[in-house]
Amino acid sequence: MLKWFWFQLHWLLGITAGTVLCVVGVTGGMLSFEDDILRLLNPGVMTVAPRTGGPLAPDQLYQRVAANNPGKTITALRISADHEDSATVTFAPPPGAAGQGGRAPRGENRYADPYTGELLGQPVGQDVFRTTMQLHRWLLTGDVGKQVVAASTVALIVLSLSGLYLRWPRRLSSPRVWLTLDWTQKGRSFLWSLHAVLGTWALLFYVLASLTGLYWSYDWYRDGLFTLTGAPRPAAQGGAPAGGPPAANAQAQAEGAQPGGRPGGGEGQGQGQQGQQGQGHVRGEGRTGGQAPAAFVPDVAAMWRAFEREVPGGYLSATLRLPRGPGQPVQITYLDADPAHPRASNTLTLDGATLAASGHNRYDELPAGQKLMRSVFVLHSGEYFGKPGLILMMIASLGMPVFAVTGWMLYLDRRRKKHAAKQAASAVAGVAGGTTGGEGAVLVGYASQTGTAERLAWQTAAALQAAGIAVMVRPLASLDAAALAAHAARPGARALFIASTYGEGEAPDATRAFARKVMGGTAALSGLRVAVLALGDRKYPRYCGFGLDLERWLSAQGAETLFPTVCVDELAAPALAEWQANLGLLGGAVAAVPALWAAPAYDRWRLVERHLLNHNSSGLPTYHLELEPPEGHDLHWVAGDIAEIKARNAPDRIAAFLAAAGLDGTTPVTGEDGTEPLSARLARSLLPPPGTMADAVAGRTAQQLADTLQELPRRDYSIASLPQDGRLHLLVRQARLPDGSLGLGSGWLTEHLELGGTLDLRLRSNPSFHPQADDRPLILIGNGTGLAGLRAHLRERRQQGHRRNWLIFGERTAQHDYYYRQEIEGLRQEGFLEQLDLAFSRDGAERAYVQDRLRQAGGTLREWLASGAAIYVCGSQQGMAPAVEEVLREMVGAAGLDRLAEEGLYCRDVY
Repeated sequence: MLKWFWFQLHWLLGITAGTVLCVVGVTGGMLSFEDDILRLLNPGVMTVAPRTGGPLAPDQLYQRVAANNPGKTITALRISADHEDSATVTFAPPPGAAGQGGRAPRGENRYADPYTGELLGQPVGQDVFRTTMQLHRWLLTGDVGKQVVAASTVALIVLSLSGLYLRWPRRLSSPRVWLTLDWTQKGRSFLWSLHAVLGTWALLFYVLASLTGLYWSYDWYRDGLFTLTGAPRPAAQGGAPAGGPPAANAQAQAEGAQPGGRPGGGEGQGQGQQGQQGQGHVRGEGRTGGQAPAAFVPDVAAMWRAFEREVPGGYLSATLRLPRGPGQPVQITYLDADPAHPRASNTLTLDGATLAASGHNRYDELPAGQKLMRSVFVLHSGEYFGKPGLILMMIASLGMPVFAVTGWMLYLDRRRKKHAAKQAASAVAGVAGGTTGGEGAVLVGYASQTGTAERLAWQTAAALQAAGIAVMVRPLASLDAAALAAHAARPGARALFIASTYGEGEAPDATRAFARKVMGGTAALSGLRVAVLALGDRKYPRYCGFGLDLERWLSAQGAETLFPTVCVDELAAPALAEWQANLGLLGGAVAAVPALWAAPAYDRWRLVERHLLNHNSSGLPTYHLELEPPEGHDLHWVAGDIAEIKARNAPDRIAAFLAAAGLDGTTPVTGEDGTEPLSARLARSLLPPPGTMADAVAGRTAQQLADTLQELPRRDYSIASLPQDGRLHLLVRQARLPDGSLGLGSGWLTEHLELGGTLDLRLRSNPSFHPQADDRPLILIGNGTGLAGLRAHLRERRQQGHRRNWLIFGERTAQHDYYYRQEIEGLRQEGFLEQLDLAFSRDGAERAYVQDRLRQAGGTLREWLASGAAIYVCGSQQGMAPAVEEVLREMVGAAGLDRLAEEGLYCRDVY
C-alpha cells in the first residue's frame, strides 16, 4: 500500500509540475554562466585590454571619475585584482529621486576604464538574462508565478525522494545496474532506464537545488534555516524585505555586496537575481540614503592603504563604500585572493576618524551555520563545489525536460496498456458461444506492474475461448491458498499464469502480498496442471525472477507441468509464439492473435572453426566449434545462455531413405515454408528407423509423404564464450546410438556440417544460470562438456575483475581430456582462479570424481559459503549432478541447500 501511494503521488506530481520544472530547470541552466557569457559579449565594457604601467590607484581612479562627471557623487568603487576587469563606480541618486515600493532610491552603477577613469558603454545582453531570471523565479507573472515555482520546487523534492524509494530494491544489486544505461534496450524499458538511471545521477543535484531554492520562496522556510543554523537574520533596509530576491550580478556575487550598501556576510543571500534597473545602469546597483554632502571629499588613498595594511594576503576583488561625511565609518567588502567560493566575502570596517580597523568580519572565521547561510546561492548554483559543480548542476538543470518527457511517455504507455487490457477483457466476454468460468474453466492468473501481463492474460484467454475452452481471468492479488486449492480440486483442473517481474527479480507491487503470504506457505495443488509465462528484462540479474519463483513454488505444492515455463525478454515475438504454440496442448485450435504471436526466429550462422580437443582419448571425440552470425547481426547473450540449433539428418541416411522409398530427392514438395526439394524436407524431418522405411512410405507420393513428416527436435548447447569474443563457441561431444551411428545433433555439428556451412540457430536466455549481480565468490562444478557453461562464467568473471573463483572439474584423463587447459591454467596464474580442483577418474588407482573432490574440500566449501559464495553446477544430469547435490546436502543440510536455491545461489544447467 505504501509503495502504491508513493507511485501514484510520483506520477501525479510529475504530470502536473513537470512543465513548470522544465522551465525552471532550463532557465536555471541558462543562468549558470551568465557572467562569463556577458563578459564574452561585452569586451571593452566589462573587460579592458591590459596596458603598460598598470591600472590607476584607487584614489587616482576616484579623482579621474569625479573630474569627468561633475555634479555626481561617487558612493562606491569596485576594484579587481585582474587587470583585464573593468572597475565599477556607483553614483548616488540625484536629489529628490524616489524609490520603488517604499524602498530607498537606487544609485547608478557604471563600468569604468581602470586605466583612464573614463566611463564605458552599456553592456548588452543584460535584458535577456534579466528576463530569464524573472522566468526562472516568477514565470513572468509576479507573486502568482512565485508561488507556482515554490510549489513545484517542493514537488521536485518529493519526486526525487519518491523516485529513489520506488527504485530501491529489496536486494541491493551491482552499482553498474543502477548507474549505467543499457543502450541495447528498446521501447518502454529504454525509457524507464533513461528516466531511472539519469534520475539517480541527478537526484542529489535536484534535492540540493530545491532545498536551497526554497530560501527565496517562503519566509517561514528562510526563518527556519536561520533558526536551525544559529545565524543572525539580515536586517531589512529601505523597506526591502530581509532575504528578498537575489541580484543576478556577477560583481555582487564576487563581493557579497548587498543593495543599499549592506555588507555581505550574515545577509549572504541578498544576491543572485537581477534587480529592476533604469536605463544606463549596470547590474548590481547599490542604494544610498540620499545625496552625500558635495563639500566632503574622502581620502581614498588613506583608506586603501589601511585596507592593504589589514589584508596583507591580497584580494581578488574589493568594493570600497565611501563614507557620506567626516568621521563616518568606512566599509570595504572583499574576496580573498583564493576564496572558498564566490560568496565567501569578508567585510573590513575602518574607524572614520583614525582609519584603524574597528571590525573585521572574515568568512573563514565564521561559525559553520553562518557559513552555510552565506553559501546558499552558490550551493543552489553548484558553484560551491567549484567549476565542476557549476557544470554538473547546469547539466542536471538543462536535463530536466528528459524526465518530463520520459515520465509522460511512460505514463501514456501505462494508460495505453490498461486500455488494451480492457479491450482484451471485452473481447473475451464478446466471443460468440464462449463461456467464462464454469466447472472445467482454465484459470488464467496474472501479476502485472505496467499492464502488460494483464493484457497478455486477457489475450491468452481470448485465444482459448475462441477455441471453445472456458476461461476465468483473475489477478494473483485476488487469489489465496484456499482459492487455488479449490480450483485444483476440480476435475481436470488447469491454470495458466502470466507473471511480470518488477525491479531486481521482485513481484509486481500489487502481488507483493501474494508472494509473501501465499508463496511463503503451502497449498494443496496436487492434480492441478499449470504453465507459466514469465515476463522480464534480460538486463536485470534475476531475469524473469518472479515468474520462475512462481513456477518453482507451484511445482513444490504438487502441481504438474502442462509445458515448460516460457521466459519472454521485452515481449520477444519468438517467445510469445512459443507460448501460443504450447496453448494448443490444452485442446482445440487456438486462435491466432494478430500482432502478438509469431514463429520463433532462427538465424543462419556459419561454422568457421572446428577442431578435436581429446586426441587419443578413451572417451568419445569432443570438439571445439566456433560460429559466426549473419552479417550485421548483433552478438547479444550472457554467460549461462543456450544456443538452440535445428539439427539435420546425415546425407547418407537421407539417401538410404530415398532408395528404400523409391523416390527422387529432387521432386518438389510444398509446405508452410514454400516449395523445396523432397531431400531438403527430409533433412529436417523425423525419419522412420532404417528397417521400417519401406513400410512407412508404401504407396505414397512425394507430396503425400511430405505432408506427414514431423520436424526434427531442436538441440540445446551451453554457450562457451561471451559476445566480446566475437564468435559463439560450443563444446560438443559426439554421441553414439546403439546401432553405432552418430547422434542427431552432435553428428551434424561435428561431422556432417562442413566448415563454412550454415545452420539454423537461435539464442535462448537461461536466466536460472545467469551470472550473479555482484562480485560474490563463485564455486563452479562440472564434468565433461559441462565445462562449456562454466568457461563462459569464468570469462565473464575475468572481464568484470572478480577474482574469487573456484573450479572443480572432472574428466577421464589429464593428458587427453583436460579441455581448455592452457586457458584455465592462465586464469590461475593471473589470479582469477583462486582454487582449482581436478578429478581425472582414469589417472589414479582409485577412481575419483568431482563429488569426491567436493567432499574432500568440505571445510573450504563451508568457508566460501559463509562468505556468500554461489554454486554453479553444469554437466551430466545422470551421475554427476545428483552426486554433487548429495554432497552439498551433507555439507550444508537440506534446508540450507534449499535456501541457497531460493536465493539464486545454487544454480544448475544439467542435461
